Amino acid sequence: MNAIRKAAGLVLGAALMASCTEQNVPVAPRDEPGPAFDAASLTSVVTDPLGDASLNTKSNVGPGADAKVPNYLDVVRAEVTKRGKIFVLTMDVGGVVPSNPGSLGGTQVWIWGLDTNPTTFPQGEPFSGGQSAPWEFFVDVEWDGAQFKGLLFDRRPVLSGGPELVTPVTFTIVGTEIQLFVPASALGDPSAFAWGAGTVLRHSDTHLGTEGFQTLDLAPDAGLAPWPQ
Repeated sequence: MNAIRKAAGLVLGAALMASCTEQNVPVAPRDEPGPAFDAASLTSVVTDPLGDASLNTKSNVGPGADAKVPNYLDVVRAEVTKRGKIFVLTMDVGGVVPSNPGSLGGTQVWIWGLDTNPTTFPQGEPFSGGQSAPWEFFVDVEWDGAQFKGLLFDRRPVLSGGPELVTPVTFTIVGTEIQLFVPASALGDPSAFAWGAGTVLRHSDTHLGTEGFQTLDLAPDAGLAPWPQ
């Protein structure tokens, strides 16, 4: 299990398979501020270099390197903050997120993985081949080519043989900042957890492997960050 946990950051991108079949997800309220909070907050922050995101994770330098992803998919800072009874997940990227990002050959995803229980490793959905991973939750904003969506993936039911639960969450996109707002109760109101963030390109086919996804950038680049710090 320790080996699985050490490799957790490398499999963050596998969160969002084509199996997601959510309904009634909201359209992004762009260029509008999120809710205001008065309560004291608990925060965890990681930073990441600008320019390290790549369509080819094995080669991103020198002549002939694969074309890099747009700066709006390059993570420079990620944060998890609890304000009152709400978790606020913030990601700053290297460029303004377009109102219509177009297509890069798949769904563009800005994602957080939350390991809220170090003793459990949900197996299966959305991972193929019965793989297990430490993530109890994924939270993301994704652009599917037509609209933005904010989603919470609860993988805890997988532990007892059920399907993951997918529900919409409130989010904002303002310039280079993406924020999601998740009720603490939806996460089991954890007092501490480990987390990682990143950007992902999820493909409709599986030509990149059984998961059909491509991790573009991670924050932190290795391992996980603790919340609170």
